[in-house]
Amino acid sequence: MTVRDFGTRTTRRRWTPLIFSGVAVIGMLGALLFTGFDLASFERDNAFLPRPSPEQLARYRPRAQTEWRIVRANLDSRLDQTLPLELGAVWATRKGRICGLVNGRGSFGGLSSMVRFYTVDQRPVFHQDVEHVAFQKAWFECRRDQYVALHAGTMEPGFCGSEAGRRHCYNVRNGARE
Repeated sequence: MTVRDFGTRTTRRRWTPLIFSGVAVIGMLGALLFTGFDLASFERDNAFLPRPSPEQLARYRPRAQTEWRIVRANLDSRLDQTLPLELGAVWATRKGRICGLVNGRGSFGGLSSMVRFYTVDQRPVFHQDVEHVAFQKAWFECRRDQYVALHAGTMEPGFCGSEAGRRHCYNVRNGARE
């Protein structure tokens, strides 16, 4: 490609940089386009599952409550508390797994406050019982499939989610205490 410089001389510009930059721009646009589709499908696949209809809820709630009574007895025996259990939110998933939060109150060798649990064969599983990645994956499945609510409560783990923590913790919004 020839370019004239004020009509006096002719220089030859190389095509190589133009081709490389064109390929880079097309590659970036393609990557953004495919990443956008991948991200959209990921979001769709991992979104919260829809709530049950009233008919489904009426059919599934008695079975979930029966399962919860067994799981609660197993929680009582596992945590061995002198006081009654302090529960956060507890729910059942479509697959029959019971998930929720419970105040450990020193059952794990220290003051642990609200800890997450899910069940396997009606036995509670806590974070220290299994490998970290396995627990997080199971908990993610629990969080996205809250089918039947069994106990209303906090979804916040740790000290601030417990009853004692609510008296000491506070929310901050825009740098100001609420």
